[in-house]
Amino acid sequence: MCLAFATWCFLNTWVEYAEGRIAYFARNDPFHAVIIPVLCCELLIAGCMAIAWEVCRRLNRTNWLPLHILFLLGCCAPAGIATVAVVPLLPFDVVPLIRKPLFWPIVLAVTTPAAAFAILRLRRTALAARSILLYSWPILVMVMIQAGRVTLFRYPASAYRDGILASRIDSPPAPVRVVWIIFDELSQTISFTHRPAGLTLPNFDRLRRESLFATAANSPADATERSMPSLILGQKVLEVTPNGPDDLELSMATSSGPVSWKSLPNVFDQTRQLGLNTALIGWAHPYGRLLNRSLTSCYWTPGWLLSGAEESFEDLSLPEAMWFRIKLQLSAMPLVGHLPGVFPGFYQRADKIRRFDYLMEGAHEVVADPSISLVLIHLQAPHPPAIYSRSAMAETPNGRIGYIDNVALADHALGEVRDSLAVSGLDDRTALIVSADHGWRTRLWRGTPEWTEEEERASHEDTSGVPFLVHLPRQKDTLVYDPEFDTVVTSRLILDILRGDVRRVNDVVAIIGRSATR
Repeated sequence: MCLAFATWCFLNTWVEYAEGRIAYFARNDPFHAVIIPVLCCELLIAGCMAIAWEVCRRLNRTNWLPLHILFLLGCCAPAGIATVAVVPLLPFDVVPLIRKPLFWPIVLAVTTPAAAFAILRLRRTALAARSILLYSWPILVMVMIQAGRVTLFRYPASAYRDGILASRIDSPPAPVRVVWIIFDELSQTISFTHRPAGLTLPNFDRLRRESLFATAANSPADATERSMPSLILGQKVLEVTPNGPDDLELSMATSSGPVSWKSLPNVFDQTRQLGLNTALIGWAHPYGRLLNRSLTSCYWTPGWLLSGAEESFEDLSLPEAMWFRIKLQLSAMPLVGHLPGVFPGFYQRADKIRRFDYLMEGAHEVVADPSISLVLIHLQAPHPPAIYSRSAMAETPNGRIGYIDNVALADHALGEVRDSLAVSGLDDRTALIVSADHGWRTRLWRGTPEWTEEEERASHEDTSGVPFLVHLPRQKDTLVYDPEFDTVVTSRLILDILRGDVRRVNDVVAIIGRSATR
């Protein structure tokens, strides 16, 4: 019964791995990074409970009322985690329902009679809870076997390691190199068209003054999972299905069935065919396992995984990893964010800061490397959660900050990349392309605990469009491009620049125009 209690406390972990999709998004082997600390936590909890029960038995206090009360209060943990684990499995989206003002009053009204009965019959309720735990083992065993079969023991630890990078090509670099920056979830409306009051973006404004500036660019998809493969392949991806740690199956309009992303030629393959070196700095997709054959240099980090499967960016000792998992489970409890002084998003924000800084370090290195002719930088800003305070002009996991602050972080990152180009002396032969994988998806974030009043005021415009700016070497003037087009054309534009076919901004206009008419 004690071991069942402890296992229910981590049910979201077992359910997540039983679902089977998480292997693609994981950075490390889940068995060593997550499951071993979870098993140790479960054994620790079960052991402490068993010792406490044995002490009470020897003192003849097993029917002691405070013991039953303490046990029932403790059952809130496995019950809460079970809710977290089950809700994503429902056949409908329960989140909009939970966000309705009357949801929790109705839940309170429905559960009050049961709570009153439990209080009046504490000993009987405690005995029933113990029986439920004891006889829940068939469910727990089934879920754990499924987790092992589908994810944990299906792929060896080596499947989660980065592949061998492409060898460096010693031929002369292209006369014009390309730095391609994709800001995750950056909206054209917020960054340019209807910029909120109090948001200053000096680096975006400077780039706009000396670039081709598109006013009606659309991303190929509204999710990173589909948009980034579309941009890198130069073809629209309709659906994606993770296929283990190192592959993604794509459904495309040009194919009769699902195809492996790894099997398709991409912009990096075509760049290397030109005799040029490539680099990718990015997040979300396992670029180092998936595109390593095409890359001379690669820095990547996963996103924050779903509840129960989260990974720490840092290497932790076993005690540190156990404490990390316990903190995450406590923060995942329903309604815990409504307690005074408790902020469940702190851990995700703090970890995101470490990952963002890691990618920026990689970006500084590769943009200043003259031997690399194509650099893609895919940054997790301004994608929520926010990690930047405009008032303090610094990264922070604390405070009432939001998407608008993260847009300022994207502007700051753009400035740092351009500074690295200037210091390295490569800005005069570097074309800079800045866009986003998709716009701001307010429907996903409105009503979440971190949603701010500033975000609410800014979200009533259409925020689905993305910015698209192309700055050619030594370009000083702006050219506004108003026709609507899909940014999937970017890879074709990049290859034309590297071949030397783009010499002036009108050549960019022609390439975009041809793609829009197809």
